[in-house]
Amino acid sequence: MQRNGLQKCLALLLLLCMALSFSACSRSPYDLSPKGETRTVVDCLGREVKVPVEIKRVSCLYASTSHMMAMLDKGDLIISAADGVRRDALMLTKYPEIAKTSNPYNEGAINIEELAKLEPDVVLMKRDVYERESEREKLEKMKVPYLVVDYYTIDELKTAITVMGNLFEEQEKAEEYLKYMDDTFVYVTERVKDIPEDEIIHAYHSLNQATVTDIERSFVAEIFKIANVGNVAVEAGLYDGTKNTQVTLEEIYNWDPDVILCNEYLVTDYIKTQPRWASLRAVLEDRVYTLPIGATRWCHHGSMEPQMGALYLAQLIYPDRFEDLDLPLLVHDYYLKYFNLDFDDETVEKILTGRGMRETAADFVYE
Repeated sequence: MQRNGLQKCLALLLLLCMALSFSACSRSPYDLSPKGETRTVVDCLGREVKVPVEIKRVSCLYASTSHMMAMLDKGDLIISAADGVRRDALMLTKYPEIAKTSNPYNEGAINIEELAKLEPDVVLMKRDVYERESEREKLEKMKVPYLVVDYYTIDELKTAITVMGNLFEEQEKAEEYLKYMDDTFVYVTERVKDIPEDEIIHAYHSLNQATVTDIERSFVAEIFKIANVGNVAVEAGLYDGTKNTQVTLEEIYNWDPDVILCNEYLVTDYIKTQPRWASLRAVLEDRVYTLPIGATRWCHHGSMEPQMGALYLAQLIYPDRFEDLDLPLLVHDYYLKYFNLDFDDETVEKILTGRGMRETAADFVYE
């Protein structure tokens, strides 16, 4: 009888150990939940997230969040950044230590071990990462506070900047930047709104590759619209549900743009020198330009500076409407005021020509 009782106890103890072992295996070994006092911040998806009252370590899984932190003077809190940010001259000028940070997000997946080693107080991420259940579950198991800070339109960008202002309790700086953005849009719109239909210039916009361009209802399409510059790809009705799309050189010849605008100076040089592109009117007339790169690429869907993109486009295409504008001086004052960077004339020239502000990725392709 005693023997049977002992056997039952041993069996129960074994079952309990197995259950505890299974439970431990199913849990994440990392617990990065806030240990002290917290407050609630709402992210771009309307999620209420409890974050530490004092934020000291931020993992940026999305490049634009790093740029916004620089504008808010919080870049010193960045402990991980996207590859492009670590090649960015402006960011490295203000925060040289960013070059030494790691990037725990590569090829669409979060390296959970690497992220855990960083011990972030907050993680900032894109919408499409959140929408992948496998990636979302990694963060949930770590119990780390994470915010979705992302945007596909200019209005969503404004929301994102507001979210970041709230997160770092820098609401005044965020509001001041947003006012400057709106004021610049108004300024540009007033200067170009009465251009006759037959005098509107139509451009082809190359993103980071020669034959990748914009689509309807995209962030960049909004920038072109504000500047009253026709976008030949958008006018053709291209839309495939993403931010950009691949086109053919034949399509570009059919559109025959007045101007070609490139986000990457290597693409500008490529288009100007490749025989296949040589017969395009914009190439023949030497109207192929590289768009500026400052804190971000001014005319890119990940930019936090669409107002600068619209301003640059409008004065480039319609210079007679901006004869009183000293653009280099405006650019100097803009970065001094909003990023606390006092650039010399040479650096301002690099920004406006899009050359020397960002190291090109090693795996860059032209088309």
